[in-house]
Amino acid sequence: MEQTSDHGNPSCRRASGVACEDCTLRRSHLFKPLDQNELGYVSRLRDRQLVRPAGARLLSTGPAGGFIYTLYSGWAFRSIRLADGSRQIVEILLPGDVFGLHVALLGNWDYEVTALTRTVLCRLRAPSLDDLCTQVPALNRALIHTLVDDKRRADSRLAVLGRTLGPQRIAYLMLELAERLEETGELKDGCCAFPLRRRHLADATGLSGTHVNRSLGELREKRLAHLEDGRLTILDRERLAGFAGYTPLGRRVQRLIL
Repeated sequence: MEQTSDHGNPSCRRASGVACEDCTLRRSHLFKPLDQNELGYVSRLRDRQLVRPAGARLLSTGPAGGFIYTLYSGWAFRSIRLADGSRQIVEILLPGDVFGLHVALLGNWDYEVTALTRTVLCRLRAPSLDDLCTQVPALNRALIHTLVDDKRRADSRLAVLGRTLGPQRIAYLMLELAERLEETGELKDGCCAFPLRRRHLADATGLSGTHVNRSLGELREKRLAHLEDGRLTILDRERLAGFAGYTPLGRRVQRLIL
């Protein structure tokens, strides 16, 4: 069931739209610059902008609604609901990330997306892969590069989750997000906004709430990292990376932003 329709939902409203050519995210070196033909193609796909509050369900599993989304501002997370009702958070979404691409591949959502903070979404009509290949092949190549980049990052995180203890798992997640935020200028002097609460850390690392608290306490006692009041402070990045077995993401491809 596609959850972002604004009909009859007072918690969902349209934002005063930002034109694609005026999008500040597109000026970032992280994203592939689009020529006029590509920008025109994306503009024609665009449906509207939507504002959702923290905690809102952006997508649920089930038949796709024919749309894909770009997170224009705010944080969200992608998760899979397990048979026992618990969930596993598999990806933290930051501004510029695109979700819902499965609509062009499978026709169904196999995950949920939930807003961590107030979010602004750009909603676009999902193009077919044939359309991308024939009309804008450069966008299709950028899409492939973006998906491969995401897969590389997810594989590294999965290896850590399967083979390390709780403090290392949380340290790894902190470092991965810190590196991504550093690329956008949002990490300053080792500090950044960090809206993940303990329940989110538990669901992202496969730990219990008690184990999360103990792990955070260990990181604080070792003077590696400190999390308080929605802000993360990395006290010793080099030591934290060694403790977590974290390998920096390094040079990344220019990602596709739609």
